[in-house]
Amino acid sequence: MESKEFTPSESLALITNVILEAKSRFKDNGFSFIFIGLCSFVASLAQFVLLKLEYYRIDYYPYFIMPVAAAVTYFYYKKKRDATKSKNIIGRFISILSGILGFNLMVAGFFFWSKFGIALIPFMLILFSMWPLMAGILIKSRVFMISGLVINIIAYVSFFISREYHPLILSIVSLIGIVIPGLILNYSSKESHV
Repeated sequence: MESKEFTPSESLALITNVILEAKSRFKDNGFSFIFIGLCSFVASLAQFVLLKLEYYRIDYYPYFIMPVAAAVTYFYYKKKRDATKSKNIIGRFISILSGILGFNLMVAGFFFWSKFGIALIPFMLILFSMWPLMAGILIKSRVFMISGLVINIIAYVSFFISREYHPLILSIVSLIGIVIPGLILNYSSKESHV
């Protein structure tokens, strides 16, 4: 295979095209943000209600919807990915980062919740805030960068909020950090296809 020497302007054009292609594909993923965000919102709000009703033994049951939501999203986009011929390095990076973060959040929440104590939700939010920040930087999206910063601030503030309200905080973050950016992506995707 022959390697070609790019001029600075050709290199910049190539990088710009890769970013624009990743941004375009990212806009098509609005459904997954809305779906995962709503599942997270419902699960955390249901946990808050169960805690308020003093169902402490089963308060974590609503979160079993999350692995199912992750599997549905994975298979939905696997089908779409298989149909796409070109692979974009930025899109692949964001996809891999999403999978790694999602996996670690589920493992921490399901298996190590007792080790974290009051720091579980703040830890999960700090970890989660990295995803929209990285995605926002890579695809040059203010919505995601602002969302990541807001989630990060909420994460540190939640250290000072009683643990009983952490599921409520998580439900709010699900709307701010996942559903609203998903709706914006969905809207901007529809606008660009008109």
